[in-house]
Amino acid sequence: MSTDTGEISGFEALARWEHPERGVIPPSEFLPIIDRLGKAHPLADKILSDAFQALQKWESMGVFIAQVGVNFSQEVLRDPKLVDRIAFQLDAFDLEPDRLAVEILESVFSSSEDDTITTNLRRLAAMGCQIDLDDFGTANASISTIRRFAVKRLKIDRSFISKVDCDPEQQRMVNAIQLMAEQLSVETLAEGVETAGEHAMLAQLGCQYVQGYGLGRPMPFEATFDWIKTHQARQQKPPKIGQA
Repeated sequence: MSTDTGEISGFEALARWEHPERGVIPPSEFLPIIDRLGKAHPLADKILSDAFQALQKWESMGVFIAQVGVNFSQEVLRDPKLVDRIAFQLDAFDLEPDRLAVEILESVFSSSEDDTITTNLRRLAAMGCQIDLDDFGTANASISTIRRFAVKRLKIDRSFISKVDCDPEQQRMVNAIQLMAEQLSVETLAEGVETAGEHAMLAQLGCQYVQGYGLGRPMPFEATFDWIKTHQARQQKPPKIGQA
C-alpha cells in the first residue's frame, strides 16, 4: 500500500498448503520438502500462472491492481530458461512485464556468485520486470550487489519495523536505510507492519510502501475482491468534522 495515497499498489503471491486434517501448513514446513523432491520449478510456474490469472480476474471485476510480487528461490533463479518461461506466461496472459515484481531474498543476493542468476535478473530487469530485494537488512547484500542485480525496491525486514513508532533506535535504523535508498534511487517497502502507529511513522520517515497484517492478512484469491472493495470504500469515505 502506498503511504502517500493509501491506495493498493500491489499484492504478493504466497505459497500455502491446505491440508485436509492439519489445516494450513506454513511454507517453512513444506518448501524444503518440495526442494528435495525436485518440484521447485513446477511450483514456481504454478504460482506465477495463478498470480497472472489473478491480475486478469481483478480487471474483469473492474479493479486494477498494478502489480503482483512473486518470490523466486535460488534454485529456480539458476534455471537458464527462467526468463523465457516468464516471458511466455506474460505474453499468454497479455500482461506487460512491469506487472510482475520479482522478489529475491537478500540471502540469495549476498551469497550468490552464480553467473546464471546474475544474467537472469539482468534480463528480467531489462525486460521491464521490477526486482525487489526481500528481507533487506538480514544478510550482507552490498551496495554494489544492489546495483549489479538492478534492484528497484528494498523490502525492509520486519525486524526493523516492529515498534518503530515508539522506539527511537528503530527509527534511526529505518531512517538510515531510507537515506541510502534515496541516494541509490531505489524505493522502499516496509514489511510486517501491524499497527496504525507503525504505518504513520513509516510514512513520516519517507518509506513509500508498507505491507503486513495491519493492512490485511494472507487470504485466498476468492476473498481479495471484497477486501479491495472494503478498503476502497474506506478511502473514499469523507472524514467527520465536528459532531452533530
